[in-house]
Amino acid sequence: MDSDKPSLIYIQNKIYDVSEFVNEHPGGAKVLLTHVGKDASDVFQAMHPDSAFELLANYYVGDTDTKYIPGGRHQKLEFEHDMRQLRRELEQSGKFIASPWYYLFKFISTLLIGGLSCILLYTFGQISSVAVVMASCLMGLFWQQCGWLAHDFGHHQVFSHRFWNDVVLVFLGDFCQGFALSWWKNKHNTHHASTNVSGDDPDIDTAPVLLWDEYTTAYYYGTLQDEQAIQNKDLTHWLARYILPYQTRYYFFVIGLARASWAIQSLLYIIQVGAVNRSKSLRAYEAACLISHWLLFATMTYFWIGDLTHRLMFFTLSQAVAGYLLSIVFALNHNGMPVISKSVAKDLGFFEIQAITSRNIKLGVVGGWMTGGLNYQIEHHLFPMLPRHHLGTIQPRVEALCKKHHVNYHVTDFYHGTLEVLHTLHLAETVSQRMVKKTWTMPE
Repeated sequence: MDSDKPSLIYIQNKIYDVSEFVNEHPGGAKVLLTHVGKDASDVFQAMHPDSAFELLANYYVGDTDTKYIPGGRHQKLEFEHDMRQLRRELEQSGKFIASPWYYLFKFISTLLIGGLSCILLYTFGQISSVAVVMASCLMGLFWQQCGWLAHDFGHHQVFSHRFWNDVVLVFLGDFCQGFALSWWKNKHNTHHASTNVSGDDPDIDTAPVLLWDEYTTAYYYGTLQDEQAIQNKDLTHWLARYILPYQTRYYFFVIGLARASWAIQSLLYIIQVGAVNRSKSLRAYEAACLISHWLLFATMTYFWIGDLTHRLMFFTLSQAVAGYLLSIVFALNHNGMPVISKSVAKDLGFFEIQAITSRNIKLGVVGGWMTGGLNYQIEHHLFPMLPRHHLGTIQPRVEALCKKHHVNYHVTDFYHGTLEVLHTLHLAETVSQRMVKKTWTMPE
């Protein structure tokens, strides 16, 4: 970003220069940068409480013509109007107010899963392989459920005051899971603001391990054809040539490494930023929680388990279980849905992008619990601050509005959703095979 050039965003017909605020943004810098020069009215309201408008006022520089929309978008204006109206109705009916009893139950029941894992490990970890396996699986499940609960607090669904959401978020994320939540917020908020937008959404930026659409695959391989890349034959080039053409074969092995990968990314983010949290008021607290997690996990693994083999088994199995339980849900949320170029995204409204790039999964009560309510992914992306326990109640209205305005609303079951994910991987895999053989050309 050019430091001398103002970073202007447009919110409700007002212009704001966020140049000086980018690096201080609690939700991360990238999410702001992806909306510079755009109308960010809907995404701003979807991701922020009303109190954020007070802070935004500090960066106000002027008004814009109500008929002028930066980027020349041609979105479905009637659909956006109806979605905004639905949001107002939900606010007036109290749907954005969380049930304290629901979240108290979720908080206690989630901690009990982790507690049961620790009790098993402490009591039988020295003498029983079965106990170590059970404790590993429970710990992985505990991390997954902590992830869903942290996700709710991270979207400020629970408390009306942002600070208390952040306090619980750091406890669940840093202390219970071992991730720096400043890293997660930067990544996840950008995902919500630019869902499945190629080059902007970090959740589909998984090269060189996995590629999700033919255009990204072609572009990625094209960047590896320059003379320098071919001469160096670096790891990325090797993976692209010899591994990616078989990504459907190793997909289910790779996602088991997801949790470990995220922990490493979290550490690298801290090193890059130079601090565990951009907020000074939370920095010491988050650092203490993060360090405590890994010290406690290492202590449990070493002192409560009898030998090296069982220690390695506990570490590997707990990480893998959490990786599978989290990443399978993430894949069903968006992978296999349309990937949008930046140029196309400029011509689509926020609500339309969220609807067409998300997938709902039909599940029962147990399935809904296992997915943290994210089986209602479309509703969550349209209204990220809506408490989890209200998503199912608004689903019929959202589906009806999408059908009314001819906006794709995709819902399927777990089995067919997984097949759709694998089919998408296969299409990109086919492109990569043909790119290696230089027999594929970009379609018109």
